[in-house]
Amino acid sequence: KLTEAFCAANVPLKTLDNVNLKEYLECNLKNVGIIPSSSHLWQFYLPRVFKNHVTEMKEKLKTCNGISIVTDETTDAEDRYVLNKLGVLSELKCERELKLNVLLLDCVVLDSVNFKTVSQAIWETLDKFEVHFDRITAVVSDNVTYMKKAGEWSMKPLFLNAVHVTCVAHLLNLVGDVWRKKFVKVNVLVVVKRAFIACPACKARFRMHLEEKGRSPCIPPIPVITCWNTWFNAALFHLAHVEDYISFFKEEKDRSSSLCVADVIKLCQLSEVLEELNILQKYAPAIMHILTKYEESVICSHIVSNDMRDLIMWAKSSADECEYAMGREALLNSVEKIETYMQCNSNARFCQPAAAFCHALPVNSVDAERSFSAYKNVLWDDWRSIKTSNLSMYNVLCQNKL
Repeated sequence: KLTEAFCAANVPLKTLDNVNLKEYLECNLKNVGIIPSSSHLWQFYLPRVFKNHVTEMKEKLKTCNGISIVTDETTDAEDRYVLNKLGVLSELKCERELKLNVLLLDCVVLDSVNFKTVSQAIWETLDKFEVHFDRITAVVSDNVTYMKKAGEWSMKPLFLNAVHVTCVAHLLNLVGDVWRKKFVKVNVLVVVKRAFIACPACKARFRMHLEEKGRSPCIPPIPVITCWNTWFNAALFHLAHVEDYISFFKEEKDRSSSLCVADVIKLCQLSEVLEELNILQKYAPAIMHILTKYEESVICSHIVSNDMRDLIMWAKSSADECEYAMGREALLNSVEKIETYMQCNSNARFCQPAAAFCHALPVNSVDAERSFSAYKNVLWDDWRSIKTSNLSMYNVLCQNKL
């Protein structure tokens, strides 16, 4: 129980080697006896706890109506290829509540990433959990080439009752990428972040500057291209603080010779930048709203087709009304992306047949993305010596027990 509790709370077992903590637990926990060393727990107790958890998952997989496999790959802090495989269980209770029941089935480190290694890893996981191929209803992934190839070449002939589904959130993120590339000057404005990151004192002075003007004391968000909606949020933040940037960085010119300071002032005074920001303020919220909706771990396979077609119609009507050529181009390019995705038998690496289903079938792989965030929390900076096999067990226990 102690090992299980520490895994679920993501507390390293080596914490139990602390003399004071060990004495406290032995004195205050009933029937705990003498607590073994962390190495003993790793060697004997963790495999036992993990085996019991695997047995529990097998029972859940046997009793559910169907299983969707969600998979994604990333590189960890040690530059290893990590593949997470999740199972989304189709259960009557979850379908009534429109919620997805997600289990992290396995976390494996691959020597290389291609359609063969990914397919083999999925097969091995299903064999490990004694899941028959005909019980798989979908394989959900992003739209990278090797995932598309794995779905078409390796898994389609074996998973006869399954469809390959590409993540809707990834598609909408690509739509957002269209806007990022189109609005070049706004994208350049993110140099603001460099002016703050390099100098903590500058951050503090900017907060004070905002407080003096009666504004909320906050610094510009840092957009991460791989994190959905962050670029739109940063752009809208910049629009709300253009005047604040100008007044603040004019004061900063006396303190700093950094080129960033002069660049920010120049950008904020350009009419083209303000025009681009105003276009984004008008049209970005609709895209942000639909993307946020499809980041949630809920059942929405029955509405995905309608939502995408509504988005297409909105973008087309907005393009007809838009006065700015840049805005029209971004809207029409977004339409082209989504329409390619919605077409049957498209050559594009998108496929979303989930609209034909009304069961607990996921239309995104955001749970896989979130599982990587949890994985990073497990692989601490001072915990790099952990064995790969132990890391996989600890990661599964931690994420499924949370």
